Amino acid sequence: MILPARTCLGCRLPGPKSELVRLIWRSGTLEIVLDFAQNSPGRGAYLHPSYKCVEKGSRRVRGALRIPGTVDWRTVSEPWADLRAFIATSVPVERDQVQTDENK
Repeated sequence: MILPARTCLGCRLPGPKSELVRLIWRSGTLEIVLDFAQNSPGRGAYLHPSYKCVEKGSRRVRGALRIPGTVDWRTVSEPWADLRAFIATSVPVERDQVQTDENK
């Protein structure tokens, strides 16, 4: 059985949908929210739960979710702090984030 695949907004690499975190745009409340169940209606964007993908994806999310240019970006509730907290509690530290004696 083939698993559904989605492309990560950060690294642009495909991955199994179940391993990615989905973001959706709610225009009524002007917020970007995390959709852990991956079943909310509307257009979604997917990210690997890694710090690198979150940083790159945060710059691309407006276009990916087709957020109108007329929306004042300063009024949009962003999920980045919540997503970083999720990564910190659920995913082992990435290899490039670990400080060793070699890279101090």
